[in-house]
Amino acid sequence: MLAALVLPAAQAAPLQVTVLNAEGKPAADVAVLLQPTAAWPQQALPEPQPITQQYTRFVPFVSVVPVGGAVKFVNRDRFDHHVRSQPGGPLGNVPPAKQFEFRMAAMLGSRLGATPELKLDVPGTITIGCHLHGSMRGHIFVSTTPWYAVTDDKGVATIPNAPDGQAEVRLWHPDQLSEQARTQVQVGTTPKLEVKLNFNPRRRPPPAAAPDNYGI
Repeated sequence: MLAALVLPAAQAAPLQVTVLNAEGKPAADVAVLLQPTAAWPQQALPEPQPITQQYTRFVPFVSVVPVGGAVKFVNRDRFDHHVRSQPGGPLGNVPPAKQFEFRMAAMLGSRLGATPELKLDVPGTITIGCHLHGSMRGHIFVSTTPWYAVTDDKGVATIPNAPDGQAEVRLWHPDQLSEQARTQVQVGTTPKLEVKLNFNPRRRPPPAAAPDNYGI
């Protein structure tokens, strides 16, 4: 208990991580997880993570939620969707950390089709799909650490509130066949870090239609 009272005084600093694929090119949609090697103060759970169905896609493609956190699905398309958990991994053999299934009403005027908040209380991965549109895929990583970010198109992820101290950086992408190498970092003295995947993630196809066709 005494350690927990002292630890909140630790300084927080942003940590910028650039992730490259096996060919040295920027890797998008990679979950970057910062795991402390010592006891760090617990963080309050964030607001529920919105996952939007738009242009026949899940946006974002990869979401990270801490254990005990929640997601909320929103339909911004003007036609019905569906969302369900399903096995993940490149071979489709990784069971989802939580089972769920919802029918998603179409967006009507300015009213969005939305679900209640869905609490995720077991760590692991969840692939999400749409029964009505088989090409739709998204992914949720339920994290045991509250410090995380997802890389953008330039392969960059920024964790804004990482406490100073020794930590381990873990990477996860839905295409990986094996766990990625972990990297040690001293947060506070190393503001930027570059790491590399041992594979090349698949390129995602473009949206099924141009946004202008949706009238949103």
